[in-house]
Parts: sequence; structure tokens; C-alpha cells
Amino acid sequence: SSGINAEYGVGKEKEAKRVLERYGRLTNTPVSLKDVKLIGSENTKQDSRISFKSKMREYGNHPGMLVELGIQCYLWFVCCLLFYGLNYGWSSFAATPYESYLFAGVSEVIAYILLFIFIKFFGRKKTLYSSLFASTVCFLLANISWTWTDTWNLERLMSLVVTIWISLAFALLFLYVGELAPTYLRGFTLSICSFIARIAAFCGPYLAGTSGTVKLTGAAAMAALGGALVFLLPETRCMPIPAEAADVSERRQQQSLRISRARYANEKDHTGEL
Repeated sequence: SSGINAEYGVGKEKEAKRVLERYGRLTNTPVSLKDVKLIGSENTKQDSRISFKSKMREYGNHPGMLVELGIQCYLWFVCCLLFYGLNYGWSSFAATPYESYLFAGVSEVIAYILLFIFIKFFGRKKTLYSSLFASTVCFLLANISWTWTDTWNLERLMSLVVTIWISLAFALLFLYVGELAPTYLRGFTLSICSFIARIAAFCGPYLAGTSGTVKLTGAAAMAALGGALVFLLPETRCMPIPAEAADVSERRQQQSLRISRARYANEKDHTGEL
């Protein structure tokens, strides 16, 4: 229903019908809506006319959603900054620019293949913070001065490996943020994150041009902080997508309740063992 509301809310009745028909085919209940007129609630029709101030006020009325937005913006900034910072440094990965771009391209392909596997078995949250922490380790290891050929050293090798993890995290954000935001604020949230990411992309060349130790240590610190902040976000795999801001608050409350119950069960088991 989220996709239907989103299309109908902006006056795209034909697109909303197409979504319903596709859903019918997926559920083996094909239906034709050619001569059917859709009727939506007044709230659905007004979603597209909500002003910028009203949307920001909605975040202010739900502090949990505002915290999630701040974390998402930071994650987009860091992942985009590191992604393009590495992008501008690809020409120095190997003996020739052609080899460098080949290695970088292969790294990204590996990242996107791993992304499908990881989110299926581990979910969005674990995949995201694991990739950021793995990036932190790679950046720190790259500070070690170890050269075994005229072309290859540990910094270049770790730069290629970290390309996999950063590319994976950056691609995952598009899916994860879309599932975290409520339906009527999803486009607005993605627009803010995209704006933040564009600023980070402008800073990418400056990151690539800084000295090795400063660049690598700073990148490791930013990635580590991003991974730690992901722990404050909920898991969205196999969870209903929120339609309203109140659904986001309820989701956070349910997650806190599940965590409390798990801790209580662990403490109880530990007490029983003693």
C-alpha cells in the first residue's frame, strides 16, 4: 500500500492502478482496473502538498525520527566522501591507470554481489555496520609501511579492499534509508541525504589529495563512528515499512522492548547458571 499511496498522493492514478495490477499478478489474483476510479483519503491527497516547514516540524514532533535522520545524513556524508575519495585515487592503485581502474571496477562488482548475499542472510543493519568497521580496519592497516614490489604495498592493497566495503555500504544506504523513512516523508528524506552526499562528493578530491597518514587515520575515524551510529538504527529486514511518523516511533519502541526482553532473558539464564 505504500507504493500505491505514494503514486496516488501525487496525482498519478494510472501509476497507482499499475501497481495494484502488478500486485494482483504476484498474488495470482489478476485484476483489471481500467474502468475503476480510485478514491483515496484526504490525507493521501494532501501528502504531496505538505510544505518544507511542515515536514521539518513533523521531525521535531517525533525526536526518534529526527535522530534517525541525523544518523542517515552522517552515513551518507561519510560513505560518499570515502567512496569518491577513493575514486579520485584509483589512478595510483597499480602501475598504469588502466590496471588501476580495472582493479577498482572488479572491487565494485564484488561489493554488489556480496551486498545481495549479506542483506539476505544478515539484514541491513548488520551488513552496514560490519562493512563500516571492516573499512576502519583496512584504513588502519594501510598506515603500515610495507612494500614488496616497486608498484604494490600494503596501502594500495588495503585501498582496493576497502573499496569493496565502502561501495557495499554506499549502495546499501539507498535501500536502508528508503525503508527507515515513513512513506509520505521518504522522498523528502532521500532528498536531504542526497544533498548531503553531493557536498561530500565535492570534498572527495580534497580528501584524495591529503597526506597518507592524515587521510587514512581520518577516514578510519569517520568510518568507525558511522558504524557505531548504525547501532542506534532499527533493523528493517522482513519488517513493515512505516506509513506515518507515528509508525516510526512505534517501531523504535518495539525494538527497545525486544532488546530489553533479550537482556532480561540473558541475565536470567546467567543467574540460573550461577
